This record gives sequence, C-alpha cells and structure tokens, in this order.
Amino acid sequence: MALQAQRLKALFPNSEINFNSQVLNWRCVITPSPLSREYQIKLVLGRGEQPNVYIESPLLELYPEKNSLPHVYSTKKQWLCLYYKKVKQWNSGMYLADTVVPWISEWLMHYELWLCTGIWHGGGIHDEKKVENLKEELIEGNKGRS
Repeated sequence: MALQAQRLKALFPNSEINFNSQVLNWRCVITPSPLSREYQIKLVLGRGEQPNVYIESPLLELYPEKNSLPHVYSTKKQWLCLYYKKVKQWNSGMYLADTVVPWISEWLMHYELWLCTGIWHGGGIHDEKKVENLKEELIEGNKGRS
C-alpha cells in the first residue's frame, strides 16, 4: 500500500491519499482532455482486492432516453468498469498510477463521446460467456510463452 500511495502522490501531488496496511483511498481531480470537464474521482483498494473507482462529482449524466450509464458496475454509485476483473487484467504488482489512472481518463473520454452520440466506443464485455472465452484465450496464450 505504501508503494502505491507513494507513486500516486509523486505523479499527482495535488491529490488526497489515505492508507493503512489494509486499504488505500485516493481522491483526485482528473481532466481527460483539454476540452473536458474536471471529474473528482475516488479510488479504493483493499489489500488482496481489485481497485474500485467511483466518480464523486459531477454526477455523470445519462444520454437522453437511456436509463443507465454504459460500462459501469452501478449507475447509482457511479462505479466504473475499467477492466476485466475476472481475468485479472490488473494485479497488485502493477502501479495504480500507471494503469488504473490512465484507464479512468480513457473511460471518461469515451463517456464524453457517448454523452454526445449515445454510442459507446469504449469496448468492454459484460457477457459471462465472453468473459470465459477471454480467460481461455489468455490461458492458451500464456502456455505458448512457457
């Protein structure tokens, strides 16, 4: 946790970070592009868990005639889906500042485009069968490397 906190603070000196041996909470303002809004985000990482990211403000809006945000775990909680947790695209050997934070920015760029067009260009899968197929592909790919 201390190494994650140190790296986040070094790259984002204006951010707010609180951590102990069990959990890290990080808040930061992210502006995905020069034309974008500023977003207050919160990242929470529990020991042995995957990081979770929430938008605190401004609340993300819905595209007209849509009743949920695209590619999130929860519209109500503003809880972003940034990567495939079940196939462990992120692991504790990776720095949050170098992986998850850029993924947040990328997600927000896709959100802003979706808000204008109603079309999600950010990819992602939520179909369990597709996730299982991806797991198998990753396992097979790793066998060829050994």
